[in-house]
Amino acid sequence: MLFGLPYWLILVLPLGGSLLVPLVGRYSEKVRDWTPAIFMGIAMILCWSLLSDIGSTAQQTSWVWVEALNLEFGVLLDPLSVVMAVLASTLCFLIYVYSTEYMAHEDDRNRFFFLMLAFGGGMLTLVLSDNLLIGFIGWEIMGFCSYGLIGFWNDKRNPPEIDPTGYEAKNPLLQFETEGQYNTHCGTKAFVVTRIGDAFMLGGILILFMFTGTFSFTDMAHNAQHWWQAMVGAGMLIPTFLLIFMGAIGKSGQAPLQVWLPEAMAGPTSVSALIHAATMVKAGVYISARFLITMVEATAESGNGDHGISALQVISLADAQTFFLVIAVIGAITAFMTATMGMTSNELKQVLAFSTLSQLGYMMLAIGVGGLLIGADSHLLHAGEEAYLSSVLHVVSHGAFKALLFLSAGGVIHAVHTKYMTKMGGLKKHMPKTFAVMWIGVLALAGIPPFSGFWSKDSIIEYTYELAAAGEAGVFLNQMGSLLFFFAVMAAACTIFYSIRLMGIVFYGKPHEGHDDHDHEPAVHNEEHESDHSEDSHGSTPHDPGPAMMIPLYILAAFTIIAFIVFPFIQNIVLQTEAAWIDTLSHMVEVKLTMPGLVPFVITLGALALGGIPGYIIYVRGADAPNTVIPEGGARRKLYSFLKHRWYINEFYYWVLGKFLRFAEWYRVKIDNRIIDGIDFRSASAAITISTKVRWFDDNVVDGFAEGVSTQSVSASESSQTAQTGMINDYVGMLIFGIGLLAIVILISLGVI
Repeated sequence: MLFGLPYWLILVLPLGGSLLVPLVGRYSEKVRDWTPAIFMGIAMILCWSLLSDIGSTAQQTSWVWVEALNLEFGVLLDPLSVVMAVLASTLCFLIYVYSTEYMAHEDDRNRFFFLMLAFGGGMLTLVLSDNLLIGFIGWEIMGFCSYGLIGFWNDKRNPPEIDPTGYEAKNPLLQFETEGQYNTHCGTKAFVVTRIGDAFMLGGILILFMFTGTFSFTDMAHNAQHWWQAMVGAGMLIPTFLLIFMGAIGKSGQAPLQVWLPEAMAGPTSVSALIHAATMVKAGVYISARFLITMVEATAESGNGDHGISALQVISLADAQTFFLVIAVIGAITAFMTATMGMTSNELKQVLAFSTLSQLGYMMLAIGVGGLLIGADSHLLHAGEEAYLSSVLHVVSHGAFKALLFLSAGGVIHAVHTKYMTKMGGLKKHMPKTFAVMWIGVLALAGIPPFSGFWSKDSIIEYTYELAAAGEAGVFLNQMGSLLFFFAVMAAACTIFYSIRLMGIVFYGKPHEGHDDHDHEPAVHNEEHESDHSEDSHGSTPHDPGPAMMIPLYILAAFTIIAFIVFPFIQNIVLQTEAAWIDTLSHMVEVKLTMPGLVPFVITLGALALGGIPGYIIYVRGADAPNTVIPEGGARRKLYSFLKHRWYINEFYYWVLGKFLRFAEWYRVKIDNRIIDGIDFRSASAAITISTKVRWFDDNVVDGFAEGVSTQSVSASESSQTAQTGMINDYVGMLIFGIGLLAIVILISLGVI
């Protein structure tokens, strides 16, 4: 690492620096606001310096406080860890810089910047740790920080802003008196739902430790021959990995635990960008990719695979298909399902949240397809590695353009005092810089060439098609590949539709009341919106943000445009090849234009046209006209309502929760109060009655008898005291009397008398 500094310094800087934030805030608020950016900036430089250390042996530090576990902390310097560390630290740094202006007029920034810096430190702890248990600690740090940041505005007392489409009004469990209650609910929901996955994950980690005797990823791979066959024989290998994958499902918002992420938009926009682009949701993708690598390395170390990495040489075909197919199917379903939800959402950041869920589904799909291709046949080994690579590339490209989109959305909300798109409109002329960079992010999200999203997402679709077409994979995998390919293509069509819809509603058409520069009446300022932290937003015409907010947007937009120049370097790093940059770039282009990659490329372009053309006609070209596409009744209205209500999955969970709460109330009233408490009260009453009787018996019988005996004893003692005269004559007389009485008795016994 740079200057020979210890590797653990990368983790200490953000985690330790977060503890200094409140202390610095006591002396200088401006320095305090820049403290996270400074610490993360240093960590970012150190992370970039790790690129030259990939493959080297990292320093290890023994932690004797868990001597029985032989716990050692080491920094893992493989391509996946280093690329994720570089991505997370860079995006965190840009978001922290953005936050210095965005949160400049908010209260309680000590808490905000402390949680933000600790959040980034938790992600770096996870991706760089060679120890699964310590990585899990970083995993939980992010869970805690997300809870605090999503519900950051928990003290707002104003009523929540009402969605003009009336979604919340139809669900009584989404009714809140204040904005603070809603924000607290969203933070709690994120915390609880992700903990469900974490509980399964912790169980999987402990089971894995039972068989491996270590938490170290490298030790697991190097000592595979000692535990791999044992887990297979016990039937615990795949269940254990699936348990760990449940943690990824919760963290990355995959079906069926995707319900928390849309509500996570309640926090400040910089928090949303941090969660979606740099940290939390990427953690699930990372852990899934990490265990794919661990499985591959373990089979390689066991010496049973073709070229050292064919998992099917060690585990059965059914087990391999089960594990990787679960990942691929969940990813494909999530990608399609959440993309359809984004087509009808009215909240600006929530549309972007649904797009994040969809893109995370693509990443999971790529990991699952990569595992299936690697395990299916040795001839598909290279394709499997390429599919895994496409997942890593999509993590990088998505991190950049999603941070760009969220931070741009924050600028819009900052300016117009509302989070709902139907209250916006006509912002293109007021916010031209934001309009331009947001279009770049939208085109990348939609997968339009040559923007970053095209190269990574189209590659995922391409290798899904290869799974469907590869004869070596077998009929079953071909059929499943076809289904996965269909979901991936349809998700792409939905993505470009909601992306253009977002731009059309927000930036085109007629300006909303109060946003036109000819309207000089002050706009009503609503305190529940994120814009209330800007002192110059009261009644002012919408405008682009200042430099601290725009410069990160320019950097992210530039990367999104030139990503295809950077991707060959990332590909060489991840696959650990030494191919020339121009050769790798030429291969990237050639794959799209030659068989068999040309077929999925053309199909994907058709899907983009299928979703993009209607989106453009309705929301951009027809932005000035009333939208009458969805009638008041009929099949289209029912479909719209179905998607608007998120396939009713979220409401189903609330319905189940409501039933549980009603059951709990019924149990409390009917069972607990009447029966259990009744038994308790009657038992207590009977005990009191019995104790009263016992007390009477004790007072009047037991104590009376004892007192009577003692009284008579005392009386007898007092009577005997009269015989104790102390005179010798009396004693001699009594002695003579006794002797005489004894003589008479003897004579009687002898028969004399």
